[in-house]
Amino acid sequence: MKIHRRHLTLVLLSISGAVLHAADPVVPVVAPTQATAGPMIFQTVCAQCHGAAGEGKEELKTPSIASLPTWYLNTQLTNFREGRRGHDAADPYAFMMAAMAKALQPEQLKAVAAHVETLPLVVPTGKARDMAGTNVQEGMRLFQERCMECHRYNASGEMAFGSPPLLGRQGWYLAEQLRKFKTGKRGAVKNDVNGAKMVQITNFFIEDDQMLRDVVAYIMTLNPEANASPEEQQKQIIEGSPFKSASAAGQ
Repeated sequence: MKIHRRHLTLVLLSISGAVLHAADPVVPVVAPTQATAGPMIFQTVCAQCHGAAGEGKEELKTPSIASLPTWYLNTQLTNFREGRRGHDAADPYAFMMAAMAKALQPEQLKAVAAHVETLPLVVPTGKARDMAGTNVQEGMRLFQERCMECHRYNASGEMAFGSPPLLGRQGWYLAEQLRKFKTGKRGAVKNDVNGAKMVQITNFFIEDDQMLRDVVAYIMTLNPEANASPEEQQKQIIEGSPFKSASAAGQ
């Protein structure tokens, strides 16, 4: 497949300073492609960082994106493309995502978003799910009071509120995004309406990092069983409830 070398050079120039001087591991740089089919764009541009199944990679600080709805992905990719996300070179991973979004054409972004939605949910396990030193019951209380209205009782998300599903995302990633909202590293740019709501929520109702980690630990309990069939997983998600007994996991 022919690759746009000129685009690759621009991407390299735009992110090299931020990534190479970051304390975190260097992120692989992938060339954008001329492809218009979502699966091909995903394998060429996205899979090296997000994994072949969209499962994400902790060492690269990339989230699991498998099964995220098209409406949410389109919004976030547009945010990256238009500078509402990934505008700070001190956040090299988001900065690189912005560079990638700008290197692809809008129709390519829509195609890859549609493909990602078809990828099976990847349920977090092990380190991606474990939240040691947390109080799941306290997290459940906070989720009921502050999160459930927008993200639904089972954390499956709600398009009407612009709230993504939280299921399938790694615990460390959810915690990091909440910290970014709380510190204004995400959601503070003009015209990011849904991000601004999260900035308010995290600042007014999440008092400290312990509370933040508690609510993430509870969200982890709403994930379906990793080894269940897709049909059974969907059933477990629908039947999920913030009022069920929270397990002792993470306590």
